[in-house]
Amino acid sequence: LGLVIEAGWVAREDVCRAASQLLDGCKQAGICLEMVRACMVFPPEFNDSVDRYGTKGAALSHISIGLVRQLVDQVKSQADDSPIRITCDKHGGRNRYAALLQHHFPETWIETVAESRAESCYRWDDVEIRFRVGGEAELPAALASMTAKYLRELCMGAFNSYWLREVPKLKPTAGYPVDAKRFKADIEPARRRLAIDNRTLWRNR
Repeated sequence: LGLVIEAGWVAREDVCRAASQLLDGCKQAGICLEMVRACMVFPPEFNDSVDRYGTKGAALSHISIGLVRQLVDQVKSQADDSPIRITCDKHGGRNRYAALLQHHFPETWIETVAESRAESCYRWDDVEIRFRVGGEAELPAALASMTAKYLRELCMGAFNSYWLREVPKLKPTAGYPVDAKRFKADIEPARRRLAIDNRTLWRNR
């Protein structure tokens, strides 16, 4: 799919053309997109999760599997007996997910099918979930990643717009580690003046 990006945004006609190509390809492959769901996690909630679970990785895993729980419940509520297959990208270097899954699905027994560096697979009832290295090679995980990245960019746009109003001539940030440190220093006087708690702006891990 070819997209022409101008001034950080994609032209509407390019989005429509790419969407049409995607839908045509899905139709030819017998695939139907039913829904797209995402969980927005802002610094206060993220920091609370890290405090609760101990590490950034554990917090992200609990948040991700919590969303899986919501989606599984939603699909099952539609009274469709079709098996559910879930593909996730691996969470960092983690290879074992049974305990996490058992925490979020306590009413059933989680069967460990395989656990390896390349892929970890689990089953319960009519559900199978796989955590893969390079999981974005599969369409559902790729679309999930694209959705998350798009939402992140929207949030960063709003974040930069706010601080540009408060700090004249401020250079915007993409939010990644090295430049984020520069940005944090640049807005520090304004943050103090506005009495904004650092915990609402920055993650603690």
